[in-house]
Amino acid sequence: MNGKLKAEIDLTNNKKMYVIKDGRLIEHDLPEYGEISVIVLGGKVDRLETTNKRKI
Repeated sequence: MNGKLKAEIDLTNNKKMYVIKDGRLIEHDLPEYGEISVIVLGGKVDRLETTNKRKI
């Protein structure tokens, strides 16, 4: 094995976002309305901050 891991994701699902951190694939569901900020610390993703909004 060459040290690489493989994962399979569904490219037809527009309601998900994926982050790779420390060799793990992390799946994040997107809100209907809102914003997601990717916070980077030391060149790596530290956290995702989601702001939910509701359209009325």
